[in-house]
Amino acid sequence: MEPIYAQDGKVVAWRNGNNIHALDGKHTAVLSGGSLYGHRGQHLGRVASGLYRDNAGAVVAFEKGARGGPMLPIGAIPPIPPIPAIPPIPAIPSIPPIAPIPSLKWSAMNWQGYLKQ
Repeated sequence: MEPIYAQDGKVVAWRNGNNIHALDGKHTAVLSGGSLYGHRGQHLGRVASGLYRDNAGAVVAFEKGARGGPMLPIGAIPPIPPIPAIPPIPAIPSIPPIAPIPSLKWSAMNWQGYLKQ
């Protein structure tokens, strides 16, 4: 599992293949075709080059080795990964909006707000 970091460098989630898990192992989202979707099939944003972007193109979070966005903080030492929960049956994904121009700025949205769209 790969840690996902917020703009302050703290670990906020884990990526296990195409599945995103909370710090406690609960399944929270799924990656499909460069987009991130919630459990109801709602489009949350895009993921490319290790950067998690909101629908305006601003960066919400990142993975180690991410590139092409704002200056990244030094990531904290990640905790021990949890045992991931079994992902639910995926919902039918919504049609993603037109991709915005990727921004070099951080989003005003935090990780929890990003997932609750």
